Amino acid sequence: MIKKLGKALTISMSVLLLTSCWDSEDINKKSITVSIGVDYVNDNIEFSGEVAKLASASKEEEKAETSDVYKMLSYGKTFEEARVNYDSVNPFSVFLGATRVVVFGEKYAKKGIEPYLNRIDHLYDYRKTLLSVVSREPPRELFNIKVEKDISVGFLIEDIMEHVSSNGEGLYPVTGELLSDIELGEIGYLLPYIGIEEGTIKYLGLAVMKNSKLIGIIDIKKTSGITYILAKEPKIIQIINSSNNEKNKISFRTFVKKRKIKTDYIDGQVTINIDLDLKAQLRYQYYMEPISDEYTKILENKISEKAKNNIEYIIKRAKSEFKCDIFGFARYFRAEHPEIYEKIDWEDAFTKANINVNVNTKIINSSLTDPNAKKKY
Repeated sequence: MIKKLGKALTISMSVLLLTSCWDSEDINKKSITVSIGVDYVNDNIEFSGEVAKLASASKEEEKAETSDVYKMLSYGKTFEEARVNYDSVNPFSVFLGATRVVVFGEKYAKKGIEPYLNRIDHLYDYRKTLLSVVSREPPRELFNIKVEKDISVGFLIEDIMEHVSSNGEGLYPVTGELLSDIELGEIGYLLPYIGIEEGTIKYLGLAVMKNSKLIGIIDIKKTSGITYILAKEPKIIQIINSSNNEKNKISFRTFVKKRKIKTDYIDGQVTINIDLDLKAQLRYQYYMEPISDEYTKILENKISEKAKNNIEYIIKRAKSEFKCDIFGFARYFRAEHPEIYEKIDWEDAFTKANINVNVNTKIINSSLTDPNAKKKY
């Protein structure tokens, strides 16, 4: 409840601060957009989303609150037609400065989201840190979900992705970063992929965008290799099968202590070297057993091998299936070899690149398990 009230206050304060409008009566005459959905339906652009319901307090208190949202829906051949359609049935002007997320439907994403990203970039009241996601179901279906864990679908999506990202298990790309990727020209990018499962909204993995068009989906179970390369502070849980007891499994949380990406150009071929130093913390064992110093070394090698396999899997898929640099390696190569970068076809060079992955792991916490400790009783 406290969290919901905080968000309600955030919406209200956003309006107050960004519009310099301190009159609660004026605030009540704004359509404060919380979330926007963009999709294609029968060759028309469909705008859907949520608008905050504002309830004014007394004029003496000069404040407004919101605790609920209502749905919006409009259509048009262009963004402008859809907006006119929306305005024709809405008594108040739209305010976009409090928008939390833009949800692209798969149909729209496959045709290309760049026009709408440019719209976000150039409309003065859109935040450039706005979260963008791709939805398996049409956005209008998402906004009809009854939300019990948050005050709106838009806030729920934002909170899920903030949670995944802050845990080091996913990405949180904002519009400004996507526009930077588009400007570079020859790289792809990744967006969170969401859907409806068991009556609620769920993070399902990553949507692969090439030329700003949806070309593939990476299941959440296959995203750890990407997280190791791209997440700001990766924290990946690894399960290692015990060598001493086939029933036993050992759970580790791994952190990237150091990530180094270097590029080279030898005999007309791009080489990319990825070096990762991991730290691992033992969380627990399914069945307790002592871990000797020798066995610790074996476990470190297993963790390194597993991380390397995860990274090599997604690189192979990017080169052969997506044929697209979704890791932004081009930025490293352009910085180190600017003259060569200008002369080569990066997409072709990436698919033929020699990419080496080297992972070293150090277990820094074995959950205080001491195999040499003497039993007291």
